[in-house]
Amino acid sequence: MPRMERSGEEERSSAKKAKIESATEPEASEQVTVTLDSKLLDCSVCLRTMAPPLFQCINGHMTSLGCCEAVQHDCSVCGEPADIRCRAVENILGGMTAQCSFREHGCTAIILFTEKLSHESSCLHSPCYCPIAGCRPYARKPLRDHLIMDHPGMLHSGVMAGNLFAMRIGDGESARFVSVLDGKGAVFLLVVDRSVPLGYTLSVIHLANEPAGQDDFKCKILLYTRKGTLCLSGETQSVGCLRSPYEPAASLFVPEAMWSPDQSPVYIELK
Repeated sequence: MPRMERSGEEERSSAKKAKIESATEPEASEQVTVTLDSKLLDCSVCLRTMAPPLFQCINGHMTSLGCCEAVQHDCSVCGEPADIRCRAVENILGGMTAQCSFREHGCTAIILFTEKLSHESSCLHSPCYCPIAGCRPYARKPLRDHLIMDHPGMLHSGVMAGNLFAMRIGDGESARFVSVLDGKGAVFLLVVDRSVPLGYTLSVIHLANEPAGQDDFKCKILLYTRKGTLCLSGETQSVGCLRSPYEPAASLFVPEAMWSPDQSPVYIELK
């Protein structure tokens, strides 16, 4: 009989202990899917997606650490000290995931929200851009290959290094290959942008291998117009693949009233 009583006490003790352990054991976290305007997570200084550590002022304006230090921990919105660590938002950002922006181009990666920009800067599915106005972004490949395959019929001119060469630009011609005949095989692209208001812009790109090399080429564009002479000279931009919309390092703006492309030649010098 005493043994039976002790066994009952042991059972009650074990049940009580299990109940206590069950009460203190953390429950599995529940995931919640929400829709949020991504701009709400932009830094108030650089306007890019924030990444921990984050700081805020007493009015709740948040900024990333690097930008916070750049403005000496003063809020760029209201001027109050931005020295309060915002750990709640840090925890939220740390648990958020997102799809790569290049999903439509074939990337199926699901990445941490705070690593989205880093991932997309090197994503193999990121699109490339063409300097020819009106051309849509395309699947990643060298710009030279894209121009050959997707812009067939583009004219090709050869020039001697260091000599001015006259090229008559045809009506509607938006770009032309230009090769330097010096044995090195350097190929350039003369871009004629007709989409700018009230005129044209002329620029030159060195079509480098991917990744772009560090070759130093100089270019001069000379144009005799009805109202005077226009000239642009400087170093060319070496491009293997444009990862963002084309913005020429330097360009020559020609007012429409001054130039008739199909009548006045463009003089170009490469060296």
